[in-house]
Amino acid sequence: MKWLTLVLLFIPATAFAQAQPPVDLEKEKAELLRLHRSGREAHFKTDVELLLANTPEEYVGVRAGKISRSTKAGARKMFTEYFRGAKYYEWDDLEEPIIRVSKDGSMAWMITRVRVRRVQKDKAGAEVEEKFVYAGLRTYEKQGGKWMRAANASTFEP
Repeated sequence: MKWLTLVLLFIPATAFAQAQPPVDLEKEKAELLRLHRSGREAHFKTDVELLLANTPEEYVGVRAGKISRSTKAGARKMFTEYFRGAKYYEWDDLEEPIIRVSKDGSMAWMITRVRVRRVQKDKAGAEVEEKFVYAGLRTYEKQGGKWMRAANASTFEP
């Protein structure tokens, strides 16, 4: 009798799992690419809130051989200063972003390589130009139907 009960419970559970609609991976990739383009727009507008729109309250970063745990509040403070008096002339993909989404649509990653040219006023009010190439890997988790950054590994080329 226990065996029959287990089988009767297993059949509906299996049917429910199979009834889940398939994930449209191309749609998810397009949404992630939209987030990347939104990051570009945020830099040109020096809009901290737009830049942090898909940042959770806590995330992990990797840079210069170190692992850091950051908060959205800390990122807001850092980018407020980074954007203060800044103007962007370039924030352009050097290569098409590489995007992968898990089959169940719950996790994804994106690799980007971007050339940046910006100026920022120093304390004396003089504009200082900065040029670099950024290449990075960003991971995302689906939370409440929205892609949220989970971790970021950054590299810079002068």
